[in-house]
Amino acid sequence: MKKVVKRTLVKTVIWRLIGSIGLFTKMIMYFIHELIWNKQKKKGLTVKRSLFKTLTWRMIGSLDTFIISLFIVETVVTAATIGGIGFFTKSTLYFLHERAWSKIKWLKTSPRLLKEHEI
Repeated sequence: MKKVVKRTLVKTVIWRLIGSIGLFTKMIMYFIHELIWNKQKKKGLTVKRSLFKTLTWRMIGSLDTFIISLFIVETVVTAATIGGIGFFTKSTLYFLHERAWSKIKWLKTSPRLLKEHEI
């Protein structure tokens, strides 16, 4: 039993370490991802657009998680498992996040709204 507890504790600490590193790398990548998507000509904030944004972001986010995991655990299978598990759960959360933001009018990228909120 002690081996299981020790292994679980080490695994937990490594997972949080991966999450902490990923916090910074993903913030930078997310910001760039949003800037790129905001430059695209769009016909509103549709469900289809949210779905494509979800897929592109999760590919980027999962690759980031895989690379960080590989650096820490040094095994491709474990790193792929860590990166792959979050793909589905985080995709759902991201999609819901996108749909919620599509309803918020504050600072939408229309020229009229941007002008109203200029600093």
